[in-house]
Amino acid sequence: MIAGARVVLYVTGGIAAYKAADLASRLTQAGAAVDVVLSRAAEEFVGPLTFEALTQRAVYRADASMTRGHQIAHVHLARRADALVVAPATADALARLAQGRADDLGTAIALSTAAPLVAAPAMEPAMYAHAATQANLATLRARGARVIDPDCGRLASGAQGKGRLPPTETLMDMLGAALGRDGPLRGRVVVVSAGGTREFLDPVRFIGNRASGRQGVELARAAANLGAATRLVLGAASVDPPASVDTTRVESADEMLAALRQAVDGCDALIMNAAVGDYRPARRAVSKLKRRGSAAQLDLVENPDLLRSLPGGFVRVGFAAETDDHLANARAKLRAKRLDALVVNDVGRADRGFAAAANEVTIVRPDRPDQTVPLTSKAAVAAAVLDVVVDLLAAAAHGPPA
Repeated sequence: MIAGARVVLYVTGGIAAYKAADLASRLTQAGAAVDVVLSRAAEEFVGPLTFEALTQRAVYRADASMTRGHQIAHVHLARRADALVVAPATADALARLAQGRADDLGTAIALSTAAPLVAAPAMEPAMYAHAATQANLATLRARGARVIDPDCGRLASGAQGKGRLPPTETLMDMLGAALGRDGPLRGRVVVVSAGGTREFLDPVRFIGNRASGRQGVELARAAANLGAATRLVLGAASVDPPASVDTTRVESADEMLAALRQAVDGCDALIMNAAVGDYRPARRAVSKLKRRGSAAQLDLVENPDLLRSLPGGFVRVGFAAETDDHLANARAKLRAKRLDALVVNDVGRADRGFAAAANEVTIVRPDRPDQTVPLTSKAAVAAAVLDVVVDLLAAAAHGPPA
């Protein structure tokens, strides 16, 4: 969603203004055209030249009234913007935005644009917690703004608390969802499961797998960027979930099933990407198992089939991790589990699937030719799978042919 977008980045005068340079750089690398507007106070922290070098575009100062093309600056930028991002958003900037003031170029753009507003507050913890700041944030949210909660931690003053500007990746996630608000999944609820499960032998050891959660996280991000209200049920994972989705963390297959039963309530589609263990120990020791100098026997019992255990008329897309006879096994699972689509991938190779950064899959559907997605990034695989979900939901909405 970010590639090709026109983003106005309004940088206001907090110490976190230096982090806005990284955001401008990342947005530009992602293919966005970034118009940076600096408040008067922001220039005390970061100068225009930094942003001009990173974006390869002119930077606008707070008192700018005309563009270099002799157009009224706030009108021109407001009309062309796909999103307005305020990062960092100081307490003063939030107050001026909530009051509808237009005393510099950034606030004038905010009053003139129909584009979504994404605000990332960053300030001292006491200022953020103050009733006036919270009231201003509530006002902005009520008008449709997307507010990114600040992180907790140490601030420049040495204070500890909630007020740090979140990482650039978090800002990118929220912006992607804002840009995709009117996408083909607008008004839809999509549930994604991701990551591996852990079945504990004792308080220390568990049976698990190599799943990183990366593919499922990219699926959730892609769904949010197409306008869906996205619920992610995430097991053991080495990657963080997108900031733009509602995430529930779990460990075991039973925990995942319980979380999914809640998540699929009222959903339109479920993408079951999690690598759920087929078995769990028959008994879990209450204390750490000790070495006894002889072979140990482990009794296992089957975990429930999560897809079959979830009632509901939503679209169902499964994932199959295979090491041999990929398509034959996939078609058998497609029929047995009555899925609308099944994504099969080879997890027997180190360069794809599971912990790898790339993936190669085949999407199998009952009524369509198999669709092969050649080796590519997991984000690209997620985009292909979500295209299928959009198609399935559209077909379901129109009903079967007469």
